[in-house]
Amino acid sequence: TYSGFDCSAGYFDGPSNIGFESGLVMATDGVESITPGGFGNFGGAGSDPDLELQLELVDALNNSLNNLIVLEFDFIPTSDTVTFEYVFASNEYPSYTCSQYNDIFGFFVSGPGIDGPFSDQAENIALVPDPNNPGQFTNTPVIINTVNSGTPSGAYPATNCSDIDPNWQDYSVFYTDNSTSETVSYPGFTTPLVAQAVLTACDTFHIKLAIADVADGGVNSAVFLNENSFNSTPPIEYSVSSNTINIFNDDSEYIENLYEGCGSAVITFERPEAIVGPIEFEFLLDGTATENIDYTLLNAIDNQIVMNANESSTSLQVFTGVDNFNEIMETIELTILPVDYGCYATNPDTVIFQIFDQPELELTVSNDVLLDCPGDQANLQATAIGGVGGLMQPPFLVPQYSYDWVMLGDGPTHTVNPEQPSQYCVTVTDVCGQQLVDCINVDVEVYEPIEAASDVIYICENTLTELCANAQGGNDPLTFTWSNNQTGPCITDYAGEYTVTITDQCGLQSNTSGEIYLDEAPEPLFEQYQMADDNLGVVINNYTPYMNGLTYAWDFGDGQNSTSIDPSSHSYAEWGEYIVTLGVTTNINNCYKEISNLVQVAPLYYFYAPNSFTPNGDNVNDDFSVSLVGVEAVELFIYDRWGRQLFYTNSMDEAWDGTFENTESMIGTYSYKAVVKKYFDETPYFETGYFNLIR
Repeated sequence: TYSGFDCSAGYFDGPSNIGFESGLVMATDGVESITPGGFGNFGGAGSDPDLELQLELVDALNNSLNNLIVLEFDFIPTSDTVTFEYVFASNEYPSYTCSQYNDIFGFFVSGPGIDGPFSDQAENIALVPDPNNPGQFTNTPVIINTVNSGTPSGAYPATNCSDIDPNWQDYSVFYTDNSTSETVSYPGFTTPLVAQAVLTACDTFHIKLAIADVADGGVNSAVFLNENSFNSTPPIEYSVSSNTINIFNDDSEYIENLYEGCGSAVITFERPEAIVGPIEFEFLLDGTATENIDYTLLNAIDNQIVMNANESSTSLQVFTGVDNFNEIMETIELTILPVDYGCYATNPDTVIFQIFDQPELELTVSNDVLLDCPGDQANLQATAIGGVGGLMQPPFLVPQYSYDWVMLGDGPTHTVNPEQPSQYCVTVTDVCGQQLVDCINVDVEVYEPIEAASDVIYICENTLTELCANAQGGNDPLTFTWSNNQTGPCITDYAGEYTVTITDQCGLQSNTSGEIYLDEAPEPLFEQYQMADDNLGVVINNYTPYMNGLTYAWDFGDGQNSTSIDPSSHSYAEWGEYIVTLGVTTNINNCYKEISNLVQVAPLYYFYAPNSFTPNGDNVNDDFSVSLVGVEAVELFIYDRWGRQLFYTNSMDEAWDGTFENTESMIGTYSYKAVVKKYFDETPYFETGYFNLIR
């Protein structure tokens, strides 16, 4: 059935930029107005519940219709899908984008299994495609506010569009700007879109194609339907899968390529909707490849496979073989013959497999490595090219090549740190099973062990002294770390034992120790004093601290020497002053110290005073004097009994003649006092006594 006004629908053909060469057009201002400069017709007000409901669903402010056009018909699909192509055009582009009173249209399908919101539970299939996957559809209807330039018109807010679908600006890819209006009068229209309904084959369905102006009849719209696009041609429902599908990820060029000895391909037949019972799929074989030599088929008898009544699918498997001949390419042309399902018959289809020899696999590995040190890092790299894996294009759904390193695992690269020479082998396998093996030798430089030694340095005084260690072997340069935190082969320090760690560039170490040995001699010390009973003898006491192995050297200052530890005494030939020197020498390093003392050897002291004298002029005992030995100086005082000093002299040669002031002294008892200074002695000594003067 069709309802509309005069010339509201018609047939179009000829070149244009609409995207279709010919088809059916429904125009709310009449078909003559489609051509620029043409005049149209108008049908006045109308009413349609489905278009009015669609306006409510998109929040239109007005649902009054003008120039309504409706085309309805029943149809029986011959497959589970019906599609047709259309373009929606409007004079409301671009002035009324995101307004709330735009023209409306819809394609409403109803029938078995459909449960939509429109009349007879119909659903609108004029939906916006998914921009990221045009074979799928959104739930958003195609109208001015969903498919447009992506920019609101004038003062109309963008929220009027985003309230319908927040992604509305993404749908601008489906919009065509026709502002030049060269062949079609509408300033904007959609790109060719597809309407699609998934239905049950062989059942009866109903479709209503409706379009109308909203609110006014002056700014009009149209729907163009592509000729012969409304169809339900049932293809044979099958799919092809193989290792090459996974390998190449490109179903347009390589999906049907196979390689000798490289897996298989599977043609899987699916049961159509509403078809029950067993189904026979027959096929014809052709091509340059020879069955049972270049390939084999499984699950087929006499070029036929059967899908049993209880099966939803069945498969035909194709296995390639290896014929050991070099051929550029062989083909299998498998033609699937039509299948009669009762209400319709499928079209024939052909699957062509191209069988290639596997390209030669090549494997390169990194060069052998010589490590300076055990445990150093070596980078191993294996690179495979060629083979079937070399034909793959990214993104790779399966790996081109697999690498298996002995004791290391998978992957093309590995890092190792061997302590000794080692060999690392890798097996590479391409996606079709070709294999190659290669190895990398990692050698390790061998060095002589580090041999180290350090000296013992002997010193006589604890002063800063250099101590060195020497080492050979290892991987130069060597580093030296001492226990006193100094570095280098030599250190400077005081006496002590020092350990040193020598490390080469490989981290190998050796330890040794050296010593700065202090062999200092003790401070020599002795004392001496003159013997009391020996006129020229001296007692010597050695107080030098004891040291094992110490030797002694005495020089007594008179040409006499001794090596005794303690000579005890020494006698001189004559009195006087002598320098006595004691030198001590260590046994290990001959460290020497000495000390010298002044030794004063005085004559033996003797004092004698007579107890009487006779000053009578007979030249016998006429004077009083004292006898002295070992005396350097003397003072002699003589007193009478009353303490009066009668005589004084400081000469050892002068005597008292018994007079006082030229007068002879009386007979009687007198006293004397002698003040004596001995040799080498600053202490005064006093000698006193009495004597008698006799006449």
